[in-house]
Amino acid sequence: MAQNLNQIDIGQSGGAYLSDTSVFAPPTGKIVTAIYILDSATKFDKLLSPTADALYYAGTSVTSTAAGNGTNADKIPTTTTFPVGTWIYGRYNVVQLGGGSVFLYFSEE
Repeated sequence: MAQNLNQIDIGQSGGAYLSDTSVFAPPTGKIVTAIYILDSATKFDKLLSPTADALYYAGTSVTSTAAGNGTNADKIPTTTTFPVGTWIYGRYNVVQLGGGSVFLYFSEE
């Protein structure tokens, strides 16, 4: 993961601007590793990680177990809005906004 964070710091793997409610999937061979919130009305209908990773990230779906996101972990409710300037880090292959706008930053899968 450290290599991925280096890549997003300097933007080597690209990114995208998202401001509609269509389902977004990153380009082939890429994964969304950082999301920057641009609008105070930003909320997520879907923020999902690939299940094949066997790693768990905060999102709109969680595995609330000791082997997953942790016991009593909560999913991000689709009604939750995020303040402008918030960064969300993880590995996401599906992003769908319920409102607002974001910059998405990619890393290699």
